[in-house]
Amino acid sequence: MKNSLLIIAFLISGFSVLAQDMEYTRKIINEICSAKYYGRGYVNKGDSIAASFLGKEFSAIGLEMYGNTYFQPYTTDINRFAETPVFSFGGTDLVAAKDFIVIPSSPEADGKYKIEWITKETLTNQWVLRHFLSADHSGSIICIDSTGLNNPELYAFANTIFAKNYINAKGVIEGSEHLKYTARTKINDYISIQVKPGKILPETDSVYLKIKNDFVKDYKTQNIVGYLPGKSDSVVLIAAHYDHLGMMGDIMFPGANDNASGVSMVLNLAKHYKKEKKLKYTMVFALFSGEEAGLLGSKYMAGNPPFDLTKVKVMFNFDMVGTGDEGVYMFNAKEYPAVDTLMKEMNKDKEYFEVMTTTGATWSSDHASFFDKGVNAVFVYTDGDNSNYHQPEDIPADLNFAGYKDIYRFVIDFVQKF
Repeated sequence: MKNSLLIIAFLISGFSVLAQDMEYTRKIINEICSAKYYGRGYVNKGDSIAASFLGKEFSAIGLEMYGNTYFQPYTTDINRFAETPVFSFGGTDLVAAKDFIVIPSSPEADGKYKIEWITKETLTNQWVLRHFLSADHSGSIICIDSTGLNNPELYAFANTIFAKNYINAKGVIEGSEHLKYTARTKINDYISIQVKPGKILPETDSVYLKIKNDFVKDYKTQNIVGYLPGKSDSVVLIAAHYDHLGMMGDIMFPGANDNASGVSMVLNLAKHYKKEKKLKYTMVFALFSGEEAGLLGSKYMAGNPPFDLTKVKVMFNFDMVGTGDEGVYMFNAKEYPAVDTLMKEMNKDKEYFEVMTTTGATWSSDHASFFDKGVNAVFVYTDGDNSNYHQPEDIPADLNFAGYKDIYRFVIDFVQKF
C-alpha cells in the first residue's frame, strides 16, 4: 500500500511539473507577443525591448554569461514602413495585411500608376510577347492575371519571369492566396506587392499607391546567449530566433508560432538543465535576432562565436514548434548518420511522435548558419495548421502545442543518449 501511494504521489508530482512547464510556456509566448514588444521587429526598437526581457529570463534561470553580458550586439541596415501602405483601385481601398502586402524592399511611391496585364496571349503569342518585352514599362505596374491564365504551370512560369522585374517596370503585382510579410535590409528600384486573387480584376487599368519608407543604416540589434557548464567541454547548442516582423505602419505581427514558440522551448530546456546536478555536456542557449531579415543574428554568432564551434556535438534550432498535429520535422538530420539513426531508433522505441520526418540539408532557418560552419545542426519544426505564417493572425490563442511536450522530452532523452 505504501509503495502504491509513493507511485501515485510520483505521478501527481510529474503531472504538476508538466502543467507548470506549459503554464510557463504560455506565459512567455503571451508576454513577448503582446503589444509592448511591437512584434519584436525594428519599429520602436521592439527587438531590443524583447531582448531586455529575455535577458532577464536568462538571469532568473541562472545561466552563466560569456564575459559580463548575455547580449552579443551587431548592426544591420533595415527598411521599415513608417506608415501603413495604401493601395486602391477604382475608388476601392484594399486592406493592408488582409487583401495585400507591400514587400519591404519596395521604394517609396505616392501616385496613380498604369497597370499592364500579363495574360495568356502575352505568354503564348510570340508576336505579342516580343512587342511586350521591347516596350517601355518604366511608368507601369505589371500584374499577372492568374484567373485569365487558368493554368498553374503557365502562371508559375509568368511569376518566375516577371516577379523579379527583368523588364524594368515601376512595380510588379503578384497574386497570392497566402500573403507573407517579411523583413528586408535593402530597397530595390521597383515596387513589389502581393494581392489576394480576385481583389484586383483584369478590367482594372490603374491603381493608386502610397508607400513611405523609413530606411535605417547600421540599426543596432543583438543576439542573446548564456550557458551552463558541464563535466565535458563538448557543447550542445539549444537555439531559436526571437525576432519577428514587427510593424507595418500601425499593423502588428505578433509571431506566436514564428517564433515565440521556439523561444519558449529554449527557455524551458534551460530551466530543465539548470536543475540537473551533473551535466554531461556544456549546454549553450542562444536566441537570435534578424532571422526574418536573412538569418542575420545566427550568421553573426556563427562568424563570431563566444564558444568553440568545433566543440559543438549537436545544435537544435527550434522554429515554429507551436503546432504538431500533423507531425514533426527534423530538418538536416540526414546529413549526420549518427544523429539520424539515433533519432529514428528513439522514436521507434518510445513513439514520441506519430509522424517524425528526417530530411537532408535545408537552409530555411538559423541552423543553416552553423551548418555552413560544419556544425551538426538540426532544425526542429512542427507540421500542422501554419496558415497564419507571417500574418497578423499568428497569435498565441491559435497554438495547440500538439507536438510541443514530446519535442521537449525527445530532446532531453536524445542529449542523454548522444
